[in-house]
Amino acid sequence: MITVQLDNLFSPGSIAVIGASNDLNKAGGRFLKGLLDTGYQGRLFAVNPTGGSIQGIQAYRSVLEITEEIDLAILTVPSRAVPEVIRDCAQSRVRIAIVHSAGFSELGSAGKELEQDMLGYARAGGLRIVGPNCMGICVPCARINTIVSGFGVGEPGHIAFIGQSGWVTENVVVLGRERGLRFSKIISIGNQSDLTIEDVIEYLAEDDDTRVIAFYAEGLKRGRDFVSIIKNTVSRKPVIAWKSGRSVIGARSASSHTGSLAGNHLVFDAIAAQTGMTVVGDLDELMDMMVGFSSPVYPKGNRVAVLCESGGGAVASADAAERLGLQIPVLTAESQQRLIDVLTGKIPPFATPRNPVDIVWGPADNPGVLFEACGRIMLSETDSAVMLDYQKFNEAYALKLSRLVNETHKPVFMVPGYVSFARSGMAVMTSNGIPAFDTPARAIKVLAELVRYSARRYGSH
Repeated sequence: MITVQLDNLFSPGSIAVIGASNDLNKAGGRFLKGLLDTGYQGRLFAVNPTGGSIQGIQAYRSVLEITEEIDLAILTVPSRAVPEVIRDCAQSRVRIAIVHSAGFSELGSAGKELEQDMLGYARAGGLRIVGPNCMGICVPCARINTIVSGFGVGEPGHIAFIGQSGWVTENVVVLGRERGLRFSKIISIGNQSDLTIEDVIEYLAEDDDTRVIAFYAEGLKRGRDFVSIIKNTVSRKPVIAWKSGRSVIGARSASSHTGSLAGNHLVFDAIAAQTGMTVVGDLDELMDMMVGFSSPVYPKGNRVAVLCESGGGAVASADAAERLGLQIPVLTAESQQRLIDVLTGKIPPFATPRNPVDIVWGPADNPGVLFEACGRIMLSETDSAVMLDYQKFNEAYALKLSRLVNETHKPVFMVPGYVSFARSGMAVMTSNGIPAFDTPARAIKVLAELVRYSARRYGSH
């Protein structure tokens, strides 16, 4: 059950940028221009004490001058002015405010007092707050991105991310685009003075546009509720968590960054084990897991087909699979003979059709052979596949593999032969439901997590 209604945040019919400016070096200037450039379709208001016109929009001297209802206010004013502006927003019945400004509880006692003043005005008027000390939101379907100025909004998708760090959240937006991820909603939540990570997870658990939830946390504000919220959510969709502040120095840094109490990482790990939440330890792992869980289907068992245009890649895959509890079963004699029949004369002599299958070197620009070998033969006896090949990762190949996934209901993970030359092609693969990774070991690690999640949610197959 949702305890906080956030439709006004993620699908606002009206936005007021408070601190709007013609100066694009200022946040208020960048945010307003971003909303204009990305094609935000709602009613847009600029607020600045000077009034006049800002970027072609009438500017109001105060939010109190706006007679229309405001779903979302974005504050870019100095921290000392925030409480008064929040008081005006509450009086105007603004529903939610994003406080971009820093200089609150993360700075100590003086900042905490300022934050409490802000909250007092907000609560008196029924106004909810995101932040302070945050980057705001990126919602592709609503045509909003205040997190990375000038970057557009990207194509809508089904992955949601909550970040307590602006740096992490910015990188999720940028690296996510580079990796081919498509997002439903992204929010930088900052100090969690009012709305918390738990509040947003509860909302996203009910959100039909979101199939995967990931978050970065330095501290939790609703610790008592966290276990039940995660347990309920994981029973419906995957939750990927990066909890920082695990070291003594890291915990101290978290406190000075967002005013968070980092908490005991052993307790957090125990909660993950209890609930089935997936835990990662750094940005690379976070991105890999989001890529893997973006697969339209999850494995129904732990049997993996490995097809590589590389003997070393086959060995690396086998080593990683065994270490992580996945099976690479020997194919039946019938399937081995079918592989021999399909591949003979089309590739150099290959060592074994057993699994892993090292085809040495695939025919140039003919992914059909690999498609037939993996999809029609190897996947008939396994639950998923990892392929390492030197073919061009383009739209045509991605669509062919996507049809295979849809037909078999089994995930296929891809690894290019030359990662440095294949970045754009890897994004094409991932955006078409074929997760792509830098190395076999990284692909296998994520696949093992999908197997674990699938088994927990759906039971043993």
